[in-house]
Amino acid sequence: MYKVTLTKKCANSLAKLKKENLISKDDLLIIKTWINEMVKLGPEYIQICEYWNDHKLTGAREDERSSSFSFSGRIIYRIKKSKIEISVIKITTDHDYS
Repeated sequence: MYKVTLTKKCANSLAKLKKENLISKDDLLIIKTWINEMVKLGPEYIQICEYWNDHKLTGAREDERSSSFSFSGRIIYRIKKSKIEISVIKITTDHDYS
């Protein structure tokens, strides 16, 4: 099993998206599903499961990956090699990788 944590910045950003109604309840449910699958099945499953459209990022984010939770929504995360831990760096509703 893997441990999934949100960085403080990501948690604050997600709280703001919820408060401003910029993220739907359906999107939140899908994000919870992604977290559950990551915890139970690991990053290898997420990477091969076509539903998540998971891919490695490049440039400034070369050590990170992105999974889709909607047409433009992304979960940006990093796998910590020394631990069985996934850090969610950013959740964005508009395909913004900055």
